[in-house]
Amino acid sequence: MPLYTYRALDAGGRQEKGSLNAASEKEALAVLRGRSIYPLQLRSTQPFSLSLKNWVRLGRNPRISNKELAGFTRQLATLLEATIPYDTALRMVQAESSNASLQAVLTDVRARVVEGAYLADALAAHPHFFPSMLQNMVRSGENSGKLVIILGRLASYYENMNRLRTKIASALVYPAFMLVFSAAVVTFMVTYIIPKISRLFSSFGGVLPLPTRILIATSHVVVNYWWLILILALGAGWGLVWFLRTEFGRGLKDRIELTLPIWGEFLRKLLMQRLTETLATMLHSGVELNHALTVSKEVMQNRVYLKAMENVIVDIQNKGMQLSAAMRRTGLFPEDICQMIAIGEETATLNPMLENVAARLSNEVTATMDSATALFEPVMILLMGAVVGFIVISILLPMLQLNQLVG
Repeated sequence: MPLYTYRALDAGGRQEKGSLNAASEKEALAVLRGRSIYPLQLRSTQPFSLSLKNWVRLGRNPRISNKELAGFTRQLATLLEATIPYDTALRMVQAESSNASLQAVLTDVRARVVEGAYLADALAAHPHFFPSMLQNMVRSGENSGKLVIILGRLASYYENMNRLRTKIASALVYPAFMLVFSAAVVTFMVTYIIPKISRLFSSFGGVLPLPTRILIATSHVVVNYWWLILILALGAGWGLVWFLRTEFGRGLKDRIELTLPIWGEFLRKLLMQRLTETLATMLHSGVELNHALTVSKEVMQNRVYLKAMENVIVDIQNKGMQLSAAMRRTGLFPEDICQMIAIGEETATLNPMLENVAARLSNEVTATMDSATALFEPVMILLMGAVVGFIVISILLPMLQLNQLVG
């Protein structure tokens, strides 16, 4: 439905601006007149849903970060706590946002709320921006009259998620720099240094050592057929991306990731941390367990664990099993976590127990990440040393055998 922005006079002669959804300009005028508003200017803007479809079609599906979600929910909670009306609060949040896409979304959300829609329904119209967890918790808050409290919990949740994501990104900066620097050094030596030295060696005559011949052949291929290597690399990259977009490829990738020595352990803890924190936040906000599990499983982002959580939900709904027993049955959740959840169920303290598990897992994720980063540095140094050492030996061997080559 098209979105119309207007500038109009109200019944008291005061000028106001706003927006509304209508099927046509005639319907928009009728809606305004029905509110005793007399339009001075009415302009149709492209519906955000259409532009969103274009983004998806181009493969640039726009999203907002956890940091922006935290800012949005925190600002909205603060404004609503000050008894500011939804319409004004949303307009103020929109004005404070520096994200043009979010501003466009909030324009539509505000228009829907002004027309009488629930805030949760208005947010649900833009699922690519507002996750189902946020939609469901806002709906729970509106139904229970505790929207401000729940928005505050959502803000804390997204702040914690953003903090963890920032830690992971910071830990990956150094390894990424080392990889790029090492690749640049090796590329410079193979494409610039080795060709000059190979011409010198070719003037000696004789048979060069095997490492030297391998190095010269590699340099020759890189220098003369770099375009072919680039085409093959791009083709392989495109093929890999296409394969990983298939259901089989995604499933295979997710299974392989869990079997990797260090990354597998890190990923398991990260997935369980996300699940327990999300589930604790939703249960604490009054969302029913089965519905909370259905929404929370989406944060797993691994098909092995997604399938396991689907089995957990089925066992709870159809077989009446407790959460801890259903999770233990999958074989993917550690016994200590299942035991802590079981204690929480027996003592009616599941929410705080899940929060404790999430906090512990968050610390373990950070510790695993720090250990992996510390291990990566010597491994990269050894690999870089091996590559550079091979190049140096390949250059020195002919020099050591110079007398034989000349003779």
